[in-house]
Amino acid sequence: MSRRSLLSVIEMSMEDIEDRLLTIERSYEEFFAEARDGFFISTREGGFVDCNDALVNMLGYQVTEEVLTLDLFWDLWMEPQHRERFQTVIETQGQVSNYEAVFRKKDGSLLHVALSAQVWKDRNGEIGGYQGFVVDSTHQRLMEDQLQTIEIKYRELFDNILDGVFISDEEGRVLDCNKALCDIVGYTREEFMGMDYYKDLFASDDDIMDFRKKVTEDGSVRDYELQIRLKDGSIHDISMSGYASKNSAGEIINYQGLMRDVTETKRIRALLIQTESAMGRMASQLAHELNNPIYGIMNCLELLKDAIPESNERRKYLDLAYNECQRTSGLLIKMLKFFKPDNEEKKPTDVNKLLEETLLFYEKQFKNLNIRVNTDLAEDLPNIMAIGSQLKQVFINMIINANTAMPSGGDLRVANSFRPDDNGVAVTIQDSGVGIPPEIRERIFEAFFTTKKKVKGVGLGLSISYGFIREHGGRIDVQSDVGKGTTFKIYLPLDGQKAGPSSRNPEKSDFLRL
Repeated sequence: MSRRSLLSVIEMSMEDIEDRLLTIERSYEEFFAEARDGFFISTREGGFVDCNDALVNMLGYQVTEEVLTLDLFWDLWMEPQHRERFQTVIETQGQVSNYEAVFRKKDGSLLHVALSAQVWKDRNGEIGGYQGFVVDSTHQRLMEDQLQTIEIKYRELFDNILDGVFISDEEGRVLDCNKALCDIVGYTREEFMGMDYYKDLFASDDDIMDFRKKVTEDGSVRDYELQIRLKDGSIHDISMSGYASKNSAGEIINYQGLMRDVTETKRIRALLIQTESAMGRMASQLAHELNNPIYGIMNCLELLKDAIPESNERRKYLDLAYNECQRTSGLLIKMLKFFKPDNEEKKPTDVNKLLEETLLFYEKQFKNLNIRVNTDLAEDLPNIMAIGSQLKQVFINMIINANTAMPSGGDLRVANSFRPDDNGVAVTIQDSGVGIPPEIRERIFEAFFTTKKKVKGVGLGLSISYGFIREHGGRIDVQSDVGKGTTFKIYLPLDGQKAGPSSRNPEKSDFLRL
């Protein structure tokens, strides 16, 4: 106490001193009673001398007297030996701060607490007990346990994912990586962690710097293909995706990424392309070679037809042979076009005219099958750059499928419209036939796949149509409900150039809203 403070106390009257002491005592009692954290005074032997309401409520009791009767060793501490350990620490150090302990509440549930306390001594200078604060850390402990569980799951995912995973700092030094990445690059984790992977791993400095630039500028990059040099010196193709992690100030703090070895995938892809090319050449040659003798047979049959009158009973066998030759020739032509489309040039083409000619060609069949045709063709529809014969073949194949789906009659709707947003033309061909079951809907564009049992066909019509539409940069979708009908929707860009990947899944396309 300073000299000035001492003189002030001496000059105070006894009444002033009593008022000051009363004020201090009242402030202490208010603090003791209203503190949010638990406050206690306990004896060394294991009993409470006093505690506040916050501690009473924290332990699940109603009144202070219940708490003051507790045996701290057996009624409060979850494990008695843990209190003994606490006593050793606090008596050795004189105090503790945020000492973790587990108490037992009145209902038997566990209460995780943090103790901040100090010893108090009696008049003889001996340790009489302890006094301090109790903070409920149950929620914090629960959050820590949940965080630990998440970290364990993250580590398991990180370690067991089949793709290589890495984390590096902004300078390119590896901070962490998983086993899959070590298997890809051929280095141990310790070796890879010590590398500057920008300089020591990638075959081309330009490629990796371009990748890093894209990640830095765009924030992320997906499926970027480049080459790496393995520990054994071999060069492999990889596909890498990366992400730049930033702090609240927008500064990059690290890079995270995935690496996948696509060397074998690219080899197989190249082999498939070679195989497909070889198959196309073989099929084209086969179709060409077979068509020559078939045309010879058809010429002979034509001569015989002139010699045998239609009234002759055997004429029907001659007609049947001719028709089968004609069908076989048509099949070979379709096969030839499937593997090697005509080398015709795209020209301005009137889609309305092609649709009208196709419908006119099948007018008699519509009447025979009791099919009602409804057309909604847009006026002033702009021409598109296309090969007219190919588009007409597409429309013919669609009409054939629609007629087959309505053997007992039905409704056929043919419509089109101009799509200014897509700069193209949309065509809809809709029937009210039997529909296509969901399990085979994804296969209808496959070559040689057919569901026609009673009608002759080998399943090339839709495959050829799909190929023609794709060559024109368009897309073709199918929507179908069993028992209600099928709708084919075709989009064709005006310039005849490819407008993006083709779609076979109607649920993933939105280019047609007729």
